[in-house]
Amino acid sequence: MLIFYALSTESVEFTMPIRSLLSPLRLMFGIVGFALVAAACQPTAPAPADVCDAGTNGEDPVIFVAGTFSPEFANELFFGNRLQAAGFTHCIFELKGDPAVGNIPGTAPIATSADSLAVFVQDVLAWSGASQVDLVGHSQGAVVARHYLKFDGGTPYVNDMVSLAGPHNGSDVANITALFADAVLNPFGVSCADVAPCAELQQNSAAIAALNAGDPTPGNVDYYGFISDFDAIVWNSTDGQETGFLGGGATNMAVQDECFLRFVGHAGMILDEAVYQMTADALTGQSIDVPLWACLTPTLPA
Repeated sequence: MLIFYALSTESVEFTMPIRSLLSPLRLMFGIVGFALVAAACQPTAPAPADVCDAGTNGEDPVIFVAGTFSPEFANELFFGNRLQAAGFTHCIFELKGDPAVGNIPGTAPIATSADSLAVFVQDVLAWSGASQVDLVGHSQGAVVARHYLKFDGGTPYVNDMVSLAGPHNGSDVANITALFADAVLNPFGVSCADVAPCAELQQNSAAIAALNAGDPTPGNVDYYGFISDFDAIVWNSTDGQETGFLGGGATNMAVQDECFLRFVGHAGMILDEAVYQMTADALTGQSIDVPLWACLTPTLPA
């Protein structure tokens, strides 16, 4: 019982049980707590005003989905600036990071980055006023883009999807483990098995099998798979299992198909003029035809 004392010495007794007062409070705090947890679990994405530049050529906005460990500025340095110079509205989307390794881009599960990309695409459409975007994904970024298209309902919002050195059939276990362990994981004291994409991007992984099951290129989207014969992570093998190529009627090409013996490595795909020319042709619906002068520009073999 609750007892309240008046100014006099007499007491006034109320018969309302304490639990009847606390029950509504518990309900209120429970609702607020659930809302806070739900909000924290929602995918987040950068604001387009912070990572996008408006263009003038009238083409769909281009979202460049960066690769593993790749920050925004590394993709803006060459590719973003070339897109801007050609009049494309373009945005750079960093992959999500795992707090266990300092939130380094591309260390969160592929599905987590894809969920964030889904939010970002809608934000870019609202910001730009466009009805569709084009996606250009490098390395893991290309796999994330495919996950968004296949599992997150992205196909109505995408016109073109260009893959640059995306490991669509998985990468060699030794190569992908070395990439993660040597560059990132060792300083944090974790192994490849502790970071989702390190396992997801390996050959025969469940994530790769799911992407390639059924239609690997869903929707009314034009797909392109561009690789380099000199890429040690994503290779053009001799047994027909070109890990950087897409099935389902995609346009698949090696840089060397256009520029014979051009020595471009995995990281070099986002810094190469010939690769940019191939991408620009794809984004504008033209036949892939790299001009000779672009084939003669310097390369980055990394």
